[in-house]
Amino acid sequence: MNTLLLFIFTSLTLTLFPGPDILFVLSTSLHKGWKSGVKLSLGLTSGILIHTLVVVLGVGSLLTVYPEVIRVIELLGALYLIFLAIQSWRIKNSVSLKPNKMSQNLFFTGFIMNLSNPKVSLFFLSFFPGFLFHESWSYTIQFLILGMLFFTQALFVFVSCSILVDRFGKKLKLSKQFYLWDKVQAVILFIIAIILIYP
Repeated sequence: MNTLLLFIFTSLTLTLFPGPDILFVLSTSLHKGWKSGVKLSLGLTSGILIHTLVVVLGVGSLLTVYPEVIRVIELLGALYLIFLAIQSWRIKNSVSLKPNKMSQNLFFTGFIMNLSNPKVSLFFLSFFPGFLFHESWSYTIQFLILGMLFFTQALFVFVSCSILVDRFGKKLKLSKQFYLWDKVQAVILFIIAIILIYP
């Protein structure tokens, strides 16, 4: 139990550390509301489930042997995010507070953002073994449990941030004062794409 509690604490710290994912969740929630932020959060965290399965099935080891596969996945993901960034940037200010095409695909956007970063699988592959908590249970079961715990805490953090920033933003009327949130989101997406292209 102590090992699992330490794992949850470490995971929470990593998730809360300012990064492109949580910044995009905050920006989306402030601009489009907490429901849109939750959709994006569900997409981002669904990618975690896939990465967990990749580690459990041993595919993570394959990625270390064939690093060129990593580059292909990263580049495809980066191209998709650049496409979304251009789409978001081109939205006119006069309609920036209305739902746009990208908001209808927030789950898919978040899913691709997370899935197009194979380093998450490699991170899990190196992170999980340090938190094995049972002597007789198989690595597969323990990795699945750790993956589900990581998924749960990440979803909790993202959704909580979405709701808090939406309410906080409304009180300060930030979403109405700043009409350039589409531009902000475009820049964040572009930065994530650059990180994928030049890790």
